[in-house]
Amino acid sequence: MHFTLNMPGLLDMGKYFLSLLAKPGALVMDLTAGNGHDTLFLAQLAGREGQVFSFDIQNQAISNTRKLLSVYKDIAPVELFLAGHEYFDKLLPQNVKGCISAAVFNLGYLPGSNKEIVTHAPTTLQALNKLADWLRPDGGIVVHIYMGHPEGALEGEAVIAWAKGLAWNSWSVASYEVVNKPKNREVLLFIVKKQPIHE
Repeated sequence: MHFTLNMPGLLDMGKYFLSLLAKPGALVMDLTAGNGHDTLFLAQLAGREGQVFSFDIQNQAISNTRKLLSVYKDIAPVELFLAGHEYFDKLLPQNVKGCISAAVFNLGYLPGSNKEIVTHAPTTLQALNKLADWLRPDGGIVVHIYMGHPEGALEGEAVIAWAKGLAWNSWSVASYEVVNKPKNREVLLFIVKKQPIHE
């Protein structure tokens, strides 16, 4: 008997993790809207009773995301913000603080656009640190890291180090990576806020 096992790719694993976090009615965030694929997937998971907040610094990304969403029905309403993800806490309504079920980062540059415009470690870490207070217990973050360009390598190492430093009693952190990929390293982080223990 012969069969071929296809290893799941990082994008597929990212969607799997998001599907564990974002259920119908969920409040969810896409911190790097890009071409809108993660925003759409979250909107499909959350459904009409949910809500998606999506951020990007490029007009083209916001326009591409809006265009993609326009052909779909029965998805969560999506609020798009032309802003860096480090400012999300200034833009979202305060009544959703502590209620976010899922957040996703797809780091790097906008596919098909200017590769000089990339995400950076300082602002990404700012956003990640702020999310601790905005996630609900059992809420989580999916971070897709691309390390095949210089800024991506710096950012990736900083984000991985940040994730490794999260307190064990408050967070569960796992990574997924194809470890024999010869170049353009990619890492997927799955970070879950633990339920508080009441004694």
